[in-house]
Amino acid sequence: MSYKVLITFDLPDTDAFPSVLIEALTATEVVALGHYKLPEQTPPGAARDQLETDTRKTLTDLIRPFHNADIPVQTRLVFSSAREKAIDRVAPQDDCDAILSTGEVNSLDRLFVALGDGPEFDRILSFVADLLAAVDASVILFHTREETLTNATDQLVKRGVDSNRIYQQVSGGDNVRQRIVELEDKCDLLVIGEGTPDPLNKTPVLETASTKMPLNTNDPAFIIRSPTQS
Repeated sequence: MSYKVLITFDLPDTDAFPSVLIEALTATEVVALGHYKLPEQTPPGAARDQLETDTRKTLTDLIRPFHNADIPVQTRLVFSSAREKAIDRVAPQDDCDAILSTGEVNSLDRLFVALGDGPEFDRILSFVADLLAAVDASVILFHTREETLTNATDQLVKRGVDSNRIYQQVSGGDNVRQRIVELEDKCDLLVIGEGTPDPLNKTPVLETASTKMPLNTNDPAFIIRSPTQS
């Protein structure tokens, strides 16, 4: 199965896409959302009429590395003052399975996967298996129950991942969030479910489908959308 990943480019000024992440996307399809942030009260239609040609050229230049890597990519261009609303709208419209927050990354040596118990559990593991087939990295699986980690490891092994690349971390009690932060800080890439609960207050880690996580991280993160939401 080829997963569809939404990547947002903040226009008109945005950094080039991290080249190290291209390899991680070779088995996916990409939806490149160019979001041009407008001041409040600015009519989007008027801004599009004035800026679309140059902005679309900028977006075309930004996605060239995907074409060079033979990654299928389609583009969406939105002029608005609300970035998160644009992401929340485009993700279901284009049937995206995941949202990528690019962050800062120099290498992909270790992945951190925070597992929940929601409907995206199997999809997370399937996505991680494809990711590990594309990059030479190890993975830390995190959950508060050992049996869940055992099940997740078995599923990854069945999908062809060498067990020597899989590490388990179980943690309970009041130190769960701190342990997540400590472990994630040692990794290069985060994978988390859209509905994975905050371990302290049992509310979703993500306030919206955009990238609002309670973890302070500059690392890239794949947010896996629930099958019922994509």
